[in-house]
Amino acid sequence: MTNSVINGYFRCALFLLFSLTGSGVLMAQLRPLQDVTISPGVPVRFAAEYGEVATGIQFTTQDGVEGPFPIGFNFSFYGVPYNQFWVGAEGWISFVPNNAANGVRDAFSVPTAANFVPKACILGPFQDLSPVTEGAPFVFYRTVIESGKKKLAVMWCQCPVYQCPDSTVTFQIVLNEVSNTIENHIYQKPECSLGGTIKATQGIQDATGTYATAAPGRNNTVWSIDPLRKEGWLYEPTSSTSYNLSPINYQFVPIAPPEKITFRWYEGSDPEPVSHDSTLVVTPDVTTLYKVVATLCNGEEFDENVTVNVTDPIPTAFTPNGDGVNDLFVIEGTPADQITLYNLRIYDRWGQEVFTSDKITDLWNGKRNNAGEDCPDGTYVWVIYYEKSDKTKVTNKGS
Repeated sequence: MTNSVINGYFRCALFLLFSLTGSGVLMAQLRPLQDVTISPGVPVRFAAEYGEVATGIQFTTQDGVEGPFPIGFNFSFYGVPYNQFWVGAEGWISFVPNNAANGVRDAFSVPTAANFVPKACILGPFQDLSPVTEGAPFVFYRTVIESGKKKLAVMWCQCPVYQCPDSTVTFQIVLNEVSNTIENHIYQKPECSLGGTIKATQGIQDATGTYATAAPGRNNTVWSIDPLRKEGWLYEPTSSTSYNLSPINYQFVPIAPPEKITFRWYEGSDPEPVSHDSTLVVTPDVTTLYKVVATLCNGEEFDENVTVNVTDPIPTAFTPNGDGVNDLFVIEGTPADQITLYNLRIYDRWGQEVFTSDKITDLWNGKRNNAGEDCPDGTYVWVIYYEKSDKTKVTNKGS
């Protein structure tokens, strides 16, 4: 029996997604960057963070099945509770062992009770894939928390298609605690016709192969999804034998290993990236806008802007006489935890160092090394250094 209730295809625009903190709680997709205020030339460090590292699944055979893995909570599928799952290389997860499904690479229609196909399974979609090629693992999973409830996300991230190795699939199967709903988000799935027309199945079926729900037109048929038409689908249980399937907003749960994420940093209106690292250290002399773009699985992109506000030039005089007015020589940098690899040195007219600090919160009070001995009135030279990997760079200086 097949039960599919569809409200039509869904085409969505990119909207605010989600990301993870170290506690596994979902927050903003690309962690927001905090604007900074500095004196000219103070080194500022920004770190772009996307989600959390998921657990990679290494397949021992081309068309293999791996598991079991913990769901992280109790999940009901066709009325049966489960707490673990198996993963098939061809784009599916199951809640029961499917040893007979090892080696199965051709799509099949659901429902089917044939012994060699996976049961109690979610096909997201099932297609002949190649997760054992160079660059593996391509399949990952992680249990996270959103609004106090757990989610298990299983992701095929830029996984090569067996017959078309230059083509890849990227999609997620997501299980939701309490509601027992299933999300299926597909960013990209090529048609792949090399060596013959390749069929694929997007759907679910129970542990006996008796009950199933398939996406319309995708039950062992030829179909594709490109990134401009990425999709989200929701399976909602209506009884122990049926599900309602409807389109939802496309929304990846942000899980991926670092090697599947690339970064590009831009400065001002410059169209060329200034860095491809996840971190960026800058020492601007004027207020500057920076933008970081994170690319996930060679396609999905998220961006975040941040501004470094540069204050007026550093003062050329101060009066450390204890009257509570202008008693300290101030180099500004807030918030302080964004200031990194910073070193301030101050010299007297004979070149003797009278003060040094690598903390932006350390201000000079006019005493030699901030100790008891007052330095005489006069002209002093200050230098701000940016230090990294034993290389010292002067970013600003004055007297």
